[in-house]
Amino acid sequence: MQRTLMELRRRHAALRHGHEGRRSERGTQLLELVITVALLSIVSAVLYTGIATTTNALENAGKRLQNLDEARVLMAQTSKDVRTAVRLQAGTSPFVLAANNEAILYGNLETTTAPKKIHLYVDPSGELIEQVWNADAGSVAPNYTYTGTPFVRFVGRYVVINSTPIFTYLDANGNALTNTPLNAADLLAVTAVRITLVVKRSTVAPLAPVTLVNRVRLPNMDYNAVAG
Repeated sequence: MQRTLMELRRRHAALRHGHEGRRSERGTQLLELVITVALLSIVSAVLYTGIATTTNALENAGKRLQNLDEARVLMAQTSKDVRTAVRLQAGTSPFVLAANNEAILYGNLETTTAPKKIHLYVDPSGELIEQVWNADAGSVAPNYTYTGTPFVRFVGRYVVINSTPIFTYLDANGNALTNTPLNAADLLAVTAVRITLVVKRSTVAPLAPVTLVNRVRLPNMDYNAVAG
């Protein structure tokens, strides 16, 4: 009888130990599952952040290239127009108006007859506009007149108007003539123009604007206007 009781106690102890072992094993497996899920969450968050950062960087790089392309188009056309500046007669200036962000000048722009009158300015929306007048029929050198309707061309957009002038007028020594709009004496002193274009397309991204600077000589200054 005593031996039977002892055998029963051993079996009960074995069963209890087995149950406790299985409970312990289940607890360990649950803990491992929780840790695995937590690690996967961390890895997923890191991967998402990396992908989002890379995507934003690519988008910003694309926007910067768009700004740069726009600035190059603007600079090419503006430089071309200014470079054609010509006097209608000796002792005069090719510029009618020389202001920080606006210029009116006479130029040999795509013409084999009389010079054209060119107006360059930026409108309130940041668009660079070119107005071009042909000389009036019947007007002759050097007394050309320009009273007709100008041809208006949209050159480009996203120009930022800030404290830096678009047009800086330089004398023969390379010094800036800063009292703008230039008076009659300073208009005669202009031999080159520094063009500074700051371009930024409207965007919520914190992108710095693109700035292009070009110094344009006025090679036609020393030549007569084309024959009328």
